[in-house]
Amino acid sequence: MSAPDTLTLASLRTTDFAPGQLGVLGDPIAHSLSPAMHNAAIATLLPTNPRLAGVRYHRLHITAQELPEALAVLHAKGFAGVNLTVPHKIQALTLAETLSPEARRAESVNTLVRTPTGWAGDTTDGPGFLEALRERSGSTTKGRPVILLGSGGAARAVAAACLADGCTSLHLHNRDVAKAAALASALADPRVHAAGLTEIKAAPDAVIVNCTTLGLKPTDASPFPVALLVAGQFVFDTTYGSEASRLLKDASEHCVAHCDGRSMLRWQGALAFCLWHGMLPPDAPMRAALGEITP
Repeated sequence: MSAPDTLTLASLRTTDFAPGQLGVLGDPIAHSLSPAMHNAAIATLLPTNPRLAGVRYHRLHITAQELPEALAVLHAKGFAGVNLTVPHKIQALTLAETLSPEARRAESVNTLVRTPTGWAGDTTDGPGFLEALRERSGSTTKGRPVILLGSGGAARAVAAACLADGCTSLHLHNRDVAKAAALASALADPRVHAAGLTEIKAAPDAVIVNCTTLGLKPTDASPFPVALLVAGQFVFDTTYGSEASRLLKDASEHCVAHCDGRSMLRWQGALAFCLWHGMLPPDAPMRAALGEITP
């Protein structure tokens, strides 16, 4: 059941839109703060950018099976661009008309930009992660070991970004070891190692990144062993919710620097907005809409 302000494929088919609309597609999607963040930025920009008049950023509950038709309908209805979240980032590789070098390297798409004949696929997840990490910790992954939990679209983009950034090692851990191994093989870098969630070892200066969905609900268990947390590490949980995840609570209790996914969401959203409109949106209204605390 979708929230009243959420579009479905059925409602999308019968709704008329002004040109240039934006949105985010996912399943689940009710938790997404992207609409509030982008609409706050659009409202701030509107007085000096009249071309944004009538533009809204919409929430769309679209299943994996519905994605091909949904993208065709969105294009036909004149949407300027969309973001993609779970579970669409990998499937979109085959649905985009063209792919940026970043999307090809990450084998993941989180941003689609309208072209006259289809969609251009890109990813801002990796760059957004690095900008958020720099903002929240004062540095990136350069020269540090990285422990990455998960192997979905966001994990692929973050992994590619960490390797390009110059991390010393990248340990991929997933409940399904075969998926972690497949991602390691695709990355084709000697710094990458794959194992299960039960085989985690952590250096005292590691950057620990959760790209699993564990953390979307307050009752979710942590994907990372609390016994391995030590001061000197940085924990980056790419999920966010109404309260801190178990992983972030564990980090706080062990005096480990940490942040949730709001800063990454803001950065990936800002970079996507730049792809759609050629300018970075103001961060203050986006922070306020996310309830984000300034570091």
